[in-house]
Amino acid sequence: MTKPIITIIGLGLTGTSMGLGLQREAGNFEIVGHDKQPEVAQQARKLGAVHRTEWNLFKACAGAELIVLAVPLHELEELLPLLAEEVKPGTLIFAIGSLLLPAIEKGAKHLPDGVHFVAGHAVITGVGATPSARPDLFEKAVFALAAGVKTDPAALQLASDFVERVGATPLFVDALEHDGVMAGVEHLPMLLAAALMRSSASGAGWREAKRLAGRHFAEATDVGGDAAALFAALQANKQSVVLKLQKMRQELAEWQVLLENDAENTIKSDNTQAVTVHPLLAALTEAVQARSSWETQVILKNWEEQPDAPVAKAESSGFLRQMFLGGLGNRQRKG
Repeated sequence: MTKPIITIIGLGLTGTSMGLGLQREAGNFEIVGHDKQPEVAQQARKLGAVHRTEWNLFKACAGAELIVLAVPLHELEELLPLLAEEVKPGTLIFAIGSLLLPAIEKGAKHLPDGVHFVAGHAVITGVGATPSARPDLFEKAVFALAAGVKTDPAALQLASDFVERVGATPLFVDALEHDGVMAGVEHLPMLLAAALMRSSASGAGWREAKRLAGRHFAEATDVGGDAAALFAALQANKQSVVLKLQKMRQELAEWQVLLENDAENTIKSDNTQAVTVHPLLAALTEAVQARSSWETQVILKNWEEQPDAPVAKAESSGFLRQMFLGGLGNRQRKG
C-alpha cells in the first residue's frame, strides 16, 4: 500500500525542523522536500528532515495530500497559482508565516474549490540562543491556526494534528486580530531595527562607531536579512503597523521627557518609607521587570496571563486522524 505523502516546500529553519519533528516518532507517511535552492534541499536531506527531495516543484507535490508551505509571504503570490494547476481535490495546503489574513486571502484567490487552505504561525522565541534546525524546535511552542470560510473543519483539525505531531500547542485564532498583535511584537520591532541601522550607518560617526558596536547593537538592528520579505510583511500589515508606530512615537517622546528630567520623585516603598527615585530609573525598572517576567514565561512555556487576541486551545487528537481523516479528497468528491 502506498504511503500518504507530506510535501514540505521551503527547507529553511521552519521547514527542516518540521520534517525532523514529524519523525520523532515512527509514522506511516513519506516526507518529500523541495526548495528553490538545491544546496538547501540537499542539506535538509542530509539532516534526515525529508525522505527524498525533488528539484521539480510539481514532482515534489505529485500525490501529496498535505503540502506545507514554509516560505515567505511574498512568495505565495507566485507559488499558489502553480500549485492550483496540479493539486488534487481534498488536498490540504498549510502555509506557515507570521501573517495569517493575507495568506488566507491569497489562498482564496488562487486555489480552486475542493482544495483546503489553512494558515499557521509558529512562534519561535529563541530567547537565550540563536534558533537552529532541530527536531524539538517547536516543543511546547504556540502555533496559531486560522482558515478561510470555505475550508472544511476537518482540514483545520488535520492542521492541528500536524502541529501537535511536531510538539507545538495549536491555538485557533481570529486571523485579523492575530495580525494586529503581530504588528506590535514582530513587525514594529523589525521596522525600528531597520530605522536604527540606517540612522547609524548613515551618520557622520559611523566609521568609528561600527568598531565599538557590540551585542546589544547587533540584537537591536536584527532585521532578518531579507528586505523583500520584511517589505511584503509591512505592506500586508500596514494599517496595524502604522497604529503601533504612532503609539511608539508617543512612547519615545515620553522617554525623552524622562531623560531630560533632572527632578526626582518621592514615592512610597512597601514599608511606607518615602524613597526618592528618578522617574527615568522608575521607568527603566518597570521595563526590566516586565522583560524578565516575559522571558521567564517563555523559558518555562507557562503563560499565566491571557493573550490579547481571543484564542481557544485546540483539543488534543491523534496525528492526522485516520491518516488524513479517511481522505478529505474522497469526501469532497462525494459532495
